Amino acid sequence: MKTFQFFALLCCFAVQAQENIDIKFKNIDDMRYYERVLIEAGMRIPLDKLNDKMRLSPEVGIWFRSRLRNDDFLDVGGTIYVPSSVSYFNYLNKGAMYQVKPTGVSGMGGVRLNKVYLLNGDRYKKSIDWISSFGYAWFSYRDNYALSTPQENTSLKAFSSFHIGQGVRLNIDNIGFQVNYNYTPYGQFSDHVPSDFGAHSLSFGINYKQ
Repeated sequence: MKTFQFFALLCCFAVQAQENIDIKFKNIDDMRYYERVLIEAGMRIPLDKLNDKMRLSPEVGIWFRSRLRNDDFLDVGGTIYVPSSVSYFNYLNKGAMYQVKPTGVSGMGGVRLNKVYLLNGDRYKKSIDWISSFGYAWFSYRDNYALSTPQENTSLKAFSSFHIGQGVRLNIDNIGFQVNYNYTPYGQFSDHVPSDFGAHSLSFGINYKQ
């Protein structure tokens, strides 16, 4: 009788252990795969007085993703763009006023918080992201004054500013279509140009997640 009770007790422990293992594997199944790299390409549209310095310009970006709670994502990375159809603007340096123009590569680096709203769909996985971005922005230009002063290290310089932005993205499987508003007040952090230098722009394009 004692032997039978011992084997019955072992069976109970085995059943309980099997249940715990099943629960553990169910939790692992809940940890779904997600794409960790987002590559994007599009155009930047300057607004307000920034439109006097450049026009529609190509833009690319790369972001590395981490999942947060409730399927939201935190991206770390940045975007760069090459100003097109650039125009000269007034520039104050060492008591002299002269004209310089945008050149080289400009852009931003920072983080983006993606609030994800899932959409119903049987054939494709669809969602809408509300994007909030924060970071550091720069705007490159060539200082003509430095070209005639050998003591200067370089004639290629950049305005610096903080970047904040808001945007929206429609995702269909691994492809996304997005538009973002960018606020980069370069004139607020430079004594070389007025405060209304230009701070507003839009970015629109497509992206691919992998």
